[in-house]
Amino acid sequence: MLYQLKKMLFPVKSVFLSSYSDNRSYPDFCNKASLDSKTFADFRTDKNYKKILEHLSKEQGQAYIEEARRLDPDIFKHIALFKENDRYGNPQLFDYPDMGEISPTTLRYIKVLAELVHYFGSLDGLNICEIGVGYGGQCRLINSLYKVDTYTIVDIKPALRLCQRYLDNYPLKTSLSFQTMNELKKQRYDLLISNYAFTELRREFQDVYLEKVILNASKGYITYNDVNPEGFDSYKKEDLLKKIPNSRIIAERPLTHERNCIIIWD
Repeated sequence: MLYQLKKMLFPVKSVFLSSYSDNRSYPDFCNKASLDSKTFADFRTDKNYKKILEHLSKEQGQAYIEEARRLDPDIFKHIALFKENDRYGNPQLFDYPDMGEISPTTLRYIKVLAELVHYFGSLDGLNICEIGVGYGGQCRLINSLYKVDTYTIVDIKPALRLCQRYLDNYPLKTSLSFQTMNELKKQRYDLLISNYAFTELRREFQDVYLEKVILNASKGYITYNDVNPEGFDSYKKEDLLKKIPNSRIIAERPLTHERNCIIIWD
C-alpha cells in the first residue's frame, strides 16, 4: 500500500483500508487480472496496479540488494530461483551487476526473506500466516528455498483470486490456504508476516487480527507504517509493543518512510 494515499479519504468498505482500495480501483483490477488472461499477462506493469505495488525504483532495488547481502552474504547464490518470481505479470526489470535483470519488488522480497532467516533461523516446517499478500510474491520466494508446512494467505477476496492465479503457476511444496479476515479461524501459527498491511487498518480490524492471529503467533514480522488518518484510530507502535509479548523494534532498511520501522517477536 502506498503511504502517499494517506490523505485520500473514502468511505470504509473493504478489509484492507487503503484509500485506493476503498475507492474500488485496486480490487476491481485484481478481479479483472485474475479472470482475464491478457490482463494477467501484464498486470505488474498496469498503472492501476503500480499505484499499490510494483512501483519501486532501480535505486531502491539496489538498496535492497545491499541490505540483503549485509544480512546474508550468500543469499544471492539462489538468484536463479528468485528470478522465477518475475516469470508472470510482465514486471519492469532492471539490470544489476552480477545478477542481471530482476524487478525491484522481487529484491524487496529477497531482503525480507534474508531478514526473516537472520532473526528466526530456518523456515522449514513452519506454519506461516501472511496478512496482505499482494500477488503472493513473498510466499513464492519463501517456498522456493524452504519446505514450509502450511502457508495461510489473508487478504480481500479480489486480491486472493489474483494471488491464487499467480501462485498456481508454481509447484509449491506447502499447503496453501486463501482466506479473508472473517474466514480466518483463531489458531496458533509459528510465524506471522505483514508488510505495509496490518498497520494500515482501522483499529477495529486490527483487533480482529490481533485476537485471531498475531497474539497466537510465536514469531512475527510486521513492517509498521504510521500513515493513517486520525479517524482510523490505528494502533501506534508503542501500543503494539505493549500488546505483543516479547516484541521489539528494529530499523527498516532501507527506510521507505520517515516513521516506518519493523516490529518483530520471538
